[in-house]
Amino acid sequence: MNFSSVVNIYIYIFFSQHNCINLFLRIPTLHVITLLLYHTMGTTHLKIVNASRGPIHKYEDLKRKLYKCNANIYFKQQCLKQHLTPSYARIKIPNTSPAHKYTQHKIPTIRIKDEIRYLHCKKQQLNLQIYHQHLLLSNTWNKAWPLIQHTIEDKLHKEASTKYKTLDRKLDRLTQMQSITPKEPVTF
Repeated sequence: MNFSSVVNIYIYIFFSQHNCINLFLRIPTLHVITLLLYHTMGTTHLKIVNASRGPIHKYEDLKRKLYKCNANIYFKQQCLKQHLTPSYARIKIPNTSPAHKYTQHKIPTIRIKDEIRYLHCKKQQLNLQIYHQHLLLSNTWNKAWPLIQHTIEDKLHKEASTKYKTLDRKLDRLTQMQSITPKEPVTF
């Protein structure tokens, strides 16, 4: 990509009599863009609508994967802490030896710990990719990048909060299913 030719864009927007934004953007001419600026509750959002969103889409997708990875780590750690076994970690072993009970008890814990270890490695790789993409975009979009990044973060925060609510409901269901309730004595 040749970023030698750059277009300077001056945007001066009035939101009311007293609120206005003076925004100076240096955007490479390779990017054909359509900008939508909107102001809600004291926050300015910049939405980019066009094919120039390729690297921005990649950044957004990487952040989304990172948030999902963090949510999965949270879920698995809560399962370990509350001594719950998700359905994927249940493994049936034939009852042919005395070590059956011990193995049957340890396998789900080991499997969840391995999964957490794998997710931490994945998280590290995603963070590295996000870092490089962030550097590329901040150099490309200069002063517009914080607005774009803020918009992406708001959108992904809403998605992540729904994911955490879903995982909390799943934990509640697992707790109800796997909690040991004392049996009532049978009376005749």
